[in-house]
Amino acid sequence: MMQCVNESRKAAGRAWGVRVAAIATSLTGLLCLGCTQPQPPEPVPVTPPPTPYREEAYRAIPRPEPVRRPPEVPIRTVRVGRSQAGREMTMTIFGSSDRPVFIFGAIHGDEPAGAVVASRLIDELRRDVAPCRTCPVAILPVANPDGLAAGKRTNARGVDLNRNFPARNWVKSKPDNRNYGGASAGSEVETKALIRTIDQLKPRLIITIHAISRGRQCNNYDGPGAEVGRAMAAHNGYPVKASIGYPTPGSFGSWAGIDRKIPVITLELPAGTSGEACWKQNREALLAAIRQSGSS
Repeated sequence: MMQCVNESRKAAGRAWGVRVAAIATSLTGLLCLGCTQPQPPEPVPVTPPPTPYREEAYRAIPRPEPVRRPPEVPIRTVRVGRSQAGREMTMTIFGSSDRPVFIFGAIHGDEPAGAVVASRLIDELRRDVAPCRTCPVAILPVANPDGLAAGKRTNARGVDLNRNFPARNWVKSKPDNRNYGGASAGSEVETKALIRTIDQLKPRLIITIHAISRGRQCNNYDGPGAEVGRAMAAHNGYPVKASIGYPTPGSFGSWAGIDRKIPVITLELPAGTSGEACWKQNREALLAAIRQSGSS
């Protein structure tokens, strides 16, 4: 009996061994079959460069150019000359000096409101240069520094500078005349400085600021300046006039406007009115003249 049991166990062991061998053979075949299939390549590890090199590469990447704003209007102050007594004649230029609007005041020293108005216009344009982006502006607040310092119409030599220009209508007069035009046309250093300034700037428009008896204030024009005079009148309410009612031989307007065909406005302020009040009356008129000149 024991012999039969042992034989049975041996037979079962041999059968199990056969099955295990068959399974192993099958697995080996499968493994070999898998070995014949193409396998994807192993990824190659990439080591990033050290930090400094990464930064250098980053910096080398082209970047869009920043949006460039148009340059601000340059502003500079220049000396155009000295008075008979050595006082400086200084002019402020907004933008280029190529054909600007040229504005000056106080060619008569007893008309100080013109200097105030011109100076306030400089302050205004320093705060907001927008009008000067299309039209440069040059402003000389005081054309007769000695007269302004003394509160006198004339310069230090007793010459009415607004009768001293080499206009075709210049006439010789006596030294005791209130409107004495000098020993010869263009004889005064202040006159020479203004002539030199006009020759250099070649202005497209000139506004000279004066004062006249109250009630006669006006936008007086010489040469081709009527259109600008009307533009100013729309803001200051002054009448536009080709003449102020009396002859002005050797005047700036005669020389620059009539003889040289430059548009000239003689802005006649009401005498006895403060410079600040005159500025309030004429701020918009002056800015309108600048804008119109820039658009033409």
